[in-house]
Amino acid sequence: MFEGLFYLFVFPGLAFQVFCGLAFEWVDRKLLARFQRRVGPQWYQPLADLIKLFSKEDLLPTGASGWVATILPLISLAAVLTAGLYIPVAGFTPFSFEGDLIVIVFLMGIPTLAYYLAGMTSVGIYSILGGARSLLQYFSYEVPLLLAFSGPAILSGSWSVAEILKSQAELGPFILFQPVGFCLAIAGLIGKLKRDPLDIPKAKSEVVAGSLTEFSGGKLAFWHLTMDIQAIVGIFLLINLFFGMPLGISPWINTLIFSGEVLLVIFILSASSSIFARLRIDQLASLGWRILVPVGIIQLLFVILMGV
Repeated sequence: MFEGLFYLFVFPGLAFQVFCGLAFEWVDRKLLARFQRRVGPQWYQPLADLIKLFSKEDLLPTGASGWVATILPLISLAAVLTAGLYIPVAGFTPFSFEGDLIVIVFLMGIPTLAYYLAGMTSVGIYSILGGARSLLQYFSYEVPLLLAFSGPAILSGSWSVAEILKSQAELGPFILFQPVGFCLAIAGLIGKLKRDPLDIPKAKSEVVAGSLTEFSGGKLAFWHLTMDIQAIVGIFLLINLFFGMPLGISPWINTLIFSGEVLLVIFILSASSSIFARLRIDQLASLGWRILVPVGIIQLLFVILMGV
């Protein structure tokens, strides 16, 4: 019983994911600052920002649904925390089961739908526009992302993330066989995290903060924490599906390899945010359905032929 509680609340559960989420935010902001020739924040800045938000007054606009605004960030946070439990961390998998990849993808989609509802239940025009944009963006990146995730599952013959990881220990990293699939997964993750150049639902110059424009205090803190944890869970998932790692060696070496892979993906995400300009929603829809989906299907057919 104690072991199960430790897994849920310490590692790889709540405490570990919160720490990694805040660490991701700091590394990401530091890299963005360096790319722009700035110093960047101190290591404790993400935690300080979170504490500051919890200390602020929790305001609610007239006409908005109070209980909906309260429950949506909590549901989103619970979903990403649960998804993180099923993803191996440096080869450690306490809650793995066959088909957990499907469950993870489902849970990772809940924050997007909650973000949409947060905007639609508000009375502000910026919130409504941000919510509508988030749903349109969801349909543009989710299909390519699913196609990208299907490749490793088909190649390994399993829909368990742990089994996919084991297959790569025998066959080699799947990114060598599916580089296009990895690029699709990166593009889908950028869209899911609403980062530049796909930060359309929360573009500051257009819709202020999108669905979260009228959130404040603890509710906004939970949303920010959800986004940080969603980012690190998505990064962990990509690493397990495409990079893999040697199994049966020292846990410390596994941890070093895993940490290096995490930093590499964070660097790719940060560089993408610095290099590319924001797309319009119609440009994203065109890119998603006219280019990414066909490319994803071709990649998937290639993987199927490899397995025959």
